[in-house]
Amino acid sequence: MWAACAGMFLFGLFLNRPSIHLFGAERTASPPGHTAAEVGQRPPELRLPLAGGGEVDLAAYRGQVVLLNFWATWCAPCTAEMPAIERAFRAHRERGFTVLGVDLQEREDTVVAFLNQVGVTYPSALDRTGEVARAFRATGLPTTLLIDREGVIRDVRVGPMTEAMLEERLAKLLS
Repeated sequence: MWAACAGMFLFGLFLNRPSIHLFGAERTASPPGHTAAEVGQRPPELRLPLAGGGEVDLAAYRGQVVLLNFWATWCAPCTAEMPAIERAFRAHRERGFTVLGVDLQEREDTVVAFLNQVGVTYPSALDRTGEVARAFRATGLPTTLLIDREGVIRDVRVGPMTEAMLEERLAKLLS
């Protein structure tokens, strides 16, 4: 599993070099005419079906701090960070924090069973075609964006996030 995530990450590096942005570093500009997720910009449109039913529109979360996490059930680093994301979701949702997972190209029944098994309660959308992940320049999994209350991307991370990293970033956005 780790090899599959590492392969996808390296493939993303090759296709989108040097598009990876780690916290605190600048991401290069998007190619002309390309709308992508950039720190300091509004995110691309996101409307997707939710695992388990319903739909989600990222614009409906304006006024909240949003953690947008691209993931897959087969990605070991994705599943390793999920408990920390779940704990942050439960601890901070009363302060206007929400989480939206976006599963990449897996069957809904697989995603729902997995989320139930690991105890994730935050909503997860289904990017069945990978189009939304491409629009957000999710070059590897997991990819996590933090969006402020005004709907502006404040951080992008490719790779797993620890609980300490997450809490540090949330402290800035939730204050």
